[in-house]
Amino acid sequence: MKRFVIAICIGLLLFVASNVTAQIVDNFYISVDASGAIVVGGGSGYNEGLWYEYDSGWINEWFYDHPFDYSRGKIIHIEYDAVMLTAGAPSYLVFAVNWSTPEWSALGHGTAFPPIPGAPGFIESEHIERVTLFADTLWINPMHYIFDYVIEEYNPEWVSIDVMGENFEIINGVITHDCVVASTEESWGAIKSMYR
Repeated sequence: MKRFVIAICIGLLLFVASNVTAQIVDNFYISVDASGAIVVGGGSGYNEGLWYEYDSGWINEWFYDHPFDYSRGKIIHIEYDAVMLTAGAPSYLVFAVNWSTPEWSALGHGTAFPPIPGAPGFIESEHIERVTLFADTLWINPMHYIFDYVIEEYNPEWVSIDVMGENFEIINGVITHDCVVASTEESWGAIKSMYR
């Protein structure tokens, strides 16, 4: 019986290893004042954690993932604490996760740079997919937020944290991005619950 249990455990570990490749964990933080301007920001992302401002009003920090791959997908787990930056002023945060599209990867920039303003060939509406995860007022007491998102269609080269709003601070931000492979017998939910 003991050998049988050990064999099952080894089989499960091999199954998980074949479906999950290198997990990448990055961090981020940002403060935005009442006018919507960045006060301070950073993290482990591209260009020493620089946050980029877009014409659309979004502010992004990018993280390189792995080479683009249609045979894989992406599980993204995000946690952070958010709070009103200055008491007494209105505070609002819109928080999104985004990623580079196949069209961006087709330009061949690879690890050189993500889809940022001024990059050769960059068109925001064609090169960035974005999903809003949170949009609400913040208060004087910090709140902890947790989000999970699955990209089933492909594994993007770059993933990003996006924010928009006024008078907010995000601290202790962590984004974990994992490449995964699903077969026809496995649902994404099953892989995700097994992995977590």
